[in-house]
Amino acid sequence: MRGIVPARLEGMTIYEAIKETIKEAMKARDQRTLDFARVVKAEMDRKGDGKPLPDAEAVKVLRALREIALEQGNAFEVAFLDRFLPQEMTEEEIEAWIRENLDLSQFKNPLAAIGAVTKALGPRAPGEKVRRVIERLAS
Repeated sequence: MRGIVPARLEGMTIYEAIKETIKEAMKARDQRTLDFARVVKAEMDRKGDGKPLPDAEAVKVLRALREIALEQGNAFEVAFLDRFLPQEMTEEEIEAWIRENLDLSQFKNPLAAIGAVTKALGPRAPGEKVRRVIERLAS
């Protein structure tokens, strides 16, 4: 990739950033980037019934596409998708957030807090990682 994929700009959704990437790839005549960006946008359009996807849903699409690219050993596609995926929080960061913002004793079962944490932190805190942190805190 020749650096034409813009970094995710402040205030720009993932969907908008993909659309911008398509424009930039067309200008740069970068067919490989253009073709794959169109595939990504088409998948997002399909999932959103033609409407722009909110970032939380767009991340799910990008992660699914990334898994496929990894299975196929396509480094170009993995690198492309990684540019648009948010940086995941570490387990230590999630734990610090939970300690600061939640009282696990409020929940009948500590694992019931997973939903509250993932809703508050969004795609940066995947459910499985949150589960491991809560299980560790509850033990």
